[in-house]
Amino acid sequence: MKKQLLLILLPIFSLSSACTQSGSSIKTGNKLSGTLKDVATGLTARYEVIQPGEVYLVMNDEVLNHTDIPIGESFSIMNKDVKGLKVKDGKISIGCSLTIADSAGNKLLDEADLFAGGGLFNEADASLLRCTVNTGEPMQWEEHYTVTAVFWDKYGDGKIENVVVIRAIDIP
Repeated sequence: MKKQLLLILLPIFSLSSACTQSGSSIKTGNKLSGTLKDVATGLTARYEVIQPGEVYLVMNDEVLNHTDIPIGESFSIMNKDVKGLKVKDGKISIGCSLTIADSAGNKLLDEADLFAGGGLFNEADASLLRCTVNTGEPMQWEEHYTVTAVFWDKYGDGKIENVVVIRAIDIP
């Protein structure tokens, strides 16, 4: 009986780990666009020209499989294996906006460019785009918030729009 249970569980674990990312892309001329989704958290990435290979959430150096974020904690929206950024003199230039809205659509935070006056990085650092989100006042426990981070190529016309709905919780 134990062997049968193990044989049944192994395919389930393999299937669930294989289904953590879903997405589609379309190439029109030289322009690539599409969506990518982390099934575990609902984090989506809509992209044009620049494309992430994987998207996920990280908190306390651990990849999340949920969207329950304790108020007072920080988490990061990650875009890994990004391709398509324009390079000039070995550098890339990135912009990143961040918006946090409550369930009624009221904006708690609306930053137009977190990299304003900067955002210039070495080409070698171009494969990972991260936006760290801090939680706190005026967020309320058990409320849902839509977090939108948009990365764009300041040297080109590509962008990645990440959207996730988190639930603010009390510290466990």
